[in-house]
Amino acid sequence: MKLSILSYALLGCVILFSNQEVNASTKLKFALAAPEKTPWAAYAHEIAEKVSHSTNGGINVRVFPGSQLGNEQDVIRQVAKGRIQMGSFSNTAASLMVPEIALLAAPYLWDSIKQADCALDNHLIPVFQTRFEEKGLKILGWSEVGNMGYAFTSQVSGLADLSGKKLRVAPTKASSITADGFGANSVVLPITEVAAALQTGLVEGADLPGLAFTSLGLSKIARNWVQSNHSHQVGLVLMSTKVWDRLDEQGRDAFENAVVKPEKLRQQVRGAEAALLNKFASEGGTIIKLSDTEVSEWRNRSAQSRQKLIEEIGGDAADIQAQIEKAKQACGV
Repeated sequence: MKLSILSYALLGCVILFSNQEVNASTKLKFALAAPEKTPWAAYAHEIAEKVSHSTNGGINVRVFPGSQLGNEQDVIRQVAKGRIQMGSFSNTAASLMVPEIALLAAPYLWDSIKQADCALDNHLIPVFQTRFEEKGLKILGWSEVGNMGYAFTSQVSGLADLSGKKLRVAPTKASSITADGFGANSVVLPITEVAAALQTGLVEGADLPGLAFTSLGLSKIARNWVQSNHSHQVGLVLMSTKVWDRLDEQGRDAFENAVVKPEKLRQQVRGAEAALLNKFASEGGTIIKLSDTEVSEWRNRSAQSRQKLIEEIGGDAADIQAQIEKAKQACGV
């Protein structure tokens, strides 16, 4: 049977569009709050490069650092809806979607940083994965934010001086409950408003990651740093489940292999935190380090804050905390 000219034309269009679909790369947006030339942006670019290499350019991930697509609280909701494909988020933003993740930011939760890394990498993603998937988010892996401390504009001698102070806390229960446990008067503010709040006296101090304190210019305003390391802040790399479900096996493998364990990121963040705090001290800033006795005292006091956090989150937070404790035991000290 001879094909008509119209049939040949239609067949040609089918072949043309089929080839276009096969050859076209999948383009994904990767959003994060951290600016360019930071360890977090470098980590995002590294993930993008690994995925592109593993898929022979079949998946193209474009990184948008510096909150170009919006603040992380808004962006994480957009990722859940599939309007932005993926992003890297702090525990604070993640807890807006899954409140139980705030348990990982509880005061003096870990016995050592080695224990924290082991528990996160080997035990805890399955504990939280289903809860994030219910919100439209797939956990690809962990990120690293660093250790928390308290910055003050006035001279302080330790955690005892938090009592009665107006203290900026992050918009997450873990931050406010911890500060309340130390006797402070909590003022909830996003990190973008901390500098102005310290300058105007709206707050006298702030709960901050050490690297954020030194790298965002806040150390020039608040010249006193209580190096309490009261919370280890971990972040997450999340993808929209709508996007994940459309990936083939090669694509899924590429992302899972690219975001295995953030060992390099951890080294960079912790190294930068230590180096910049040393620089802060060399330039006249005051670092207040806690003695072993003080750490023991405040660790004991924080047990009440951890229990209060479990109660305020509610639901199955107590069961999740039990799984965290089990992971700690498996990892030792």
